[in-house]
Amino acid sequence: MAANVAQWSGKFRKPDPPSETGMAPGAAGGPMAQLETRLAGVVVAALKEAFDRDRARMDLERAHLDAERQRAEQALRAELRRQAADLALGRIRTAAIMAIGVWMLSAALGVWMPGMRAGATRYILGAGWACALGTLACAFAGWQRIAAWSAADAVAASDRDARPGPAELAAPWLLVAAIALVGIALLMAI
Repeated sequence: MAANVAQWSGKFRKPDPPSETGMAPGAAGGPMAQLETRLAGVVVAALKEAFDRDRARMDLERAHLDAERQRAEQALRAELRRQAADLALGRIRTAAIMAIGVWMLSAALGVWMPGMRAGATRYILGAGWACALGTLACAFAGWQRIAAWSAADAVAASDRDARPGPAELAAPWLLVAAIALVGIALLMAI
């Protein structure tokens, strides 16, 4: 823009006749040279101000994009955390429901089958019930740990907390032991 203004001003200006020395009249420091110098200073200052404004605007946009990216990453971490917690809670809930089912079925079989209450079968059935109750206890402990982990701030909680705890690892094995012991007691009662 400044170059266009300078070209236009040169078109409308009349060329001065050369002096006896062969130098242009503005070269000696006349009023036109001073005016051109001031005009050039104003143009340079305007360009510098425009560039500074553009740089400030670009810095502001970059900061805004960085903030948006950080918010998006935080939202993604929170969503992944929620999904992991839902999956872990679903596994724990399934183990608890199955433990209750095994316990109720074995109690019903213990009432209807007289052989389930006699001798070693009674002790094996009791061990199966103990494993089923242990599964429930582990499920409740795991439920509490997972709920606390999912409610914790994403910054405070680490990936280490996302791994299953001892209670969540023991619950399925206790359930398998309960099913096996109740099955053995049923086979012995038959």
